[in-house]
Amino acid sequence: MNPQVRDLYKRFLLAGRDYPKGLEFVRRKAKEGFEEQRHLKDEVDIKKAVAKGRWWVRELNAVTKLAKYRRMRERYEVPDKL
Repeated sequence: MNPQVRDLYKRFLLAGRDYPKGLEFVRRKAKEGFEEQRHLKDEVDIKKAVAKGRWWVRELNAVTKLAKYRRMRERYEVPDKL
């Protein structure tokens, strides 16, 4: 197995820990994505797929941060009901 691919899978699992839908959801989707790309043999195609996967990891992190921010804001926001 290509070390970049293994590293990408680990990144998905780390990002999935705090993802709002849970780690199992991220693990299942990551496995589906990896299975779809299993046929790739050319090094250039593998690098492109890894780059796209890293983009998805950044998206997962962004969604997680947004969800955390929204929860924090709900806790500390003063209601406007006067």
